[in-house]
Amino acid sequence: MQIFSAVGNGLGQLFGYVLWFFFDLFDNYILAVICFTVVIKLFMFPFELKSRKANAKTMGLNKKRLEIQKRYKNDRQKQSEEIAKLYEQEGVNPAGGCLPQLIPAFSFMGVYFAIVRPLTNMFHIAADKVSQAEAILPSIVGSGVKLNQYYSQLDVIKYFPKAQSLFNMFSESEAHDIHDFHMGFNFFGMDLSPTPAGSSFYEFVWIWPVLCVLTMVLSVFIGQKLNTMPTPEGQGCMKFMPYAMSLPYIFFVFYAPAAIGFYYLIVNILTIGQNFVISKFYNSHILTAREEAARIALRDIEERKVQKRY
Repeated sequence: MQIFSAVGNGLGQLFGYVLWFFFDLFDNYILAVICFTVVIKLFMFPFELKSRKANAKTMGLNKKRLEIQKRYKNDRQKQSEEIAKLYEQEGVNPAGGCLPQLIPAFSFMGVYFAIVRPLTNMFHIAADKVSQAEAILPSIVGSGVKLNQYYSQLDVIKYFPKAQSLFNMFSESEAHDIHDFHMGFNFFGMDLSPTPAGSSFYEFVWIWPVLCVLTMVLSVFIGQKLNTMPTPEGQGCMKFMPYAMSLPYIFFVFYAPAAIGFYYLIVNILTIGQNFVISKFYNSHILTAREEAARIALRDIEERKVQKRY
């Protein structure tokens, strides 16, 4: 858990600079998150494309792989050796498409820690000042209000205008930034700091995990429909893997501040658009055809070199 927190804080501080840049530009969290997510998506696009290419290569060899499996169905060791030899001959790394899929997880982690700890990771205020501000929170909100220690930095921002004189540990510029963030940390009047799990039904904070689930399912469904490469025999269950991999995000959205849900909603919407772009210009058939053309061209070059020698 300490390693997770350390990595998350490091990513949160890095992402915090970018997120704060857009917030300072627009004075609005909604616009800041949209611009930030577009930048992240653009940054991740080459990795996504690399993953698609690797998957297209692997899928293109499924017919040969299945033939090897049938030929050596009673000899697992020989089967594995021949499949490994096939991948080596074709220059395919079956795990080549896996690593880029980890990038969204690190991105989500960075945004999560930037949002839930904005004082240290976005404003980069000294930790001792933040601790002093968190210590006086109970006296401000009263004994009847239950505070979530993990999201105490958001509580400082939430109650800052109510008792600004008590938060005298912050400099004038820091106080100005916190006040601006408080004013812009909403969606058409809806506060984005409460968690859906800890809010009443009438606060309507539950709308964020609901929208996230709907757009996540739609994103995966559209992505699979637009991917025209057939699923190999025996791997039909793989089409359910993207849904399963999205479950941890939905969990975080439900128990994290609503701002995280808004971010994940924007990610899903942009992913749907990205799927259409990829299917238009980088679909499996196009990528496979390009790889095959490149392989044939390389083989022709090698054959000409051999002919010249003789």
